[in-house]
Amino acid sequence: MEENKMTREYITEHGRVTAADAAEIAQRFYTGGCSVYAVYTDRFCCGKEPVDDFSHLLELRIFTEKSELKMSRFDISGEFIWRYIDDDRFRERLDAEKAQDEFLSDFGSRTFREIQYLDIDRPATDRDPDGLYHTTGGGTFSLPVRNAERIELLSYLDYDDNGILSVNDMRIVRIIEREAD
Repeated sequence: MEENKMTREYITEHGRVTAADAAEIAQRFYTGGCSVYAVYTDRFCCGKEPVDDFSHLLELRIFTEKSELKMSRFDISGEFIWRYIDDDRFRERLDAEKAQDEFLSDFGSRTFREIQYLDIDRPATDRDPDGLYHTTGGGTFSLPVRNAERIELLSYLDYDDNGILSVNDMRIVRIIEREAD
């Protein structure tokens, strides 16, 4: 099956890396103002601090409103597969193709933005002395903002030769704070 020529145009860089070299890739994309989402074999966390335990890490997302590094692996013995998305670079690529196809070179036609509510038990969260969020099912988690309510996601879309839409990837854009009562 021939892969559509547009596939993965939104990816700026990508590769494979061993766990021993994963920290170097992560550090390259960790900048001030970014947030970190990390899934380990025994926990997950989301905050502002860089990751230092790559031996138990399964997935890492370092994100800003305009970019995201995603590293993931299936088990702790495997290599990480990583990709970096930079929306400004993707827009530049699309602008360069405007003459060929106006619809397919429009950022709005190639992405889908959605905002979802987080599962938060507000009374339990408000009482937590450590600033952890509590789910309605009883679990706890951390986030990079204290008064979070929703999460914004951006999906990257492609169309096949028949115009059939497919969602190829998704990234975290930001955690949205709840508005004052």
